[in-house]
Parts: sequence; structure tokens; C-alpha cells
Amino acid sequence: MGLVCEVLIIYSVSMLSMSAAMVNFFLLRRLLGVRTKGSERQGKVSKLAKGEILMLNIGSMSTGARVIAVKNDLAKLQLTSPVCTSKGEKIALSRRVEKHWRLIGWGQIQAGTTIEVPPCPL
Repeated sequence: MGLVCEVLIIYSVSMLSMSAAMVNFFLLRRLLGVRTKGSERQGKVSKLAKGEILMLNIGSMSTGARVIAVKNDLAKLQLTSPVCTSKGEKIALSRRVEKHWRLIGWGQIQAGTTIEVPPCPL
């Protein structure tokens, strides 16, 4: 148990636990993995909308996020659960399309609201 606490202490010092994030993003032009009928072209990826629910993949962690605000290629997101990450971390953005999560773009964390993680009891 002592070894696990030491690893957690290292992470809490070097990384931030975020509950909200400001993200610089880039959206794909077309949806991937969506079937079209006949000669139809693949669906276009629409812009992010305020209040929309997305799934973020940050490192190996997946979490939901609500879009609070969008301006050009910068979005403010409220995470459904806190994520231990750092500024500059790469992320993947997914949107729910026909009951499946589809990759719509990627981005990088610019800033975030940090929350305090209580120290591990020794």
C-alpha cells in the first residue's frame, strides 16, 4: 500500500486535476466510419455547439464534457469527471452519431480549472 501512495504523490505534484478546460481544437472535414447510401458523400462534421455533450480522450482516460463556450478554434469545456492531466496535453474529441461515438477532431489543453487532491495518508 505504501508504494501506491508514493506513486500518487508524484502524480499530484507534477500534474493538475482538472474539472474544466480551455481547449484549442481542430475539427475533421468529414465523419469517419459512417455508412452512406448509394453515391452519397460522407457527412460533414458540424461546428461545436454550446451545450453539446462530447467525449474527450486525454491520454488513456475518457470523460464526458459539455461545451460551455466556443470562439474560433478555442472551446471552454466542463468535464463530467475530473481528469489528472497537464497543460499542452493532446486530446481527441468524439461526438455521438447514430448511437456511436465518432471521432470529430483533436486538440490541446490550453488552460484548466484545477481542483485540490487530498494527500495520500501515510
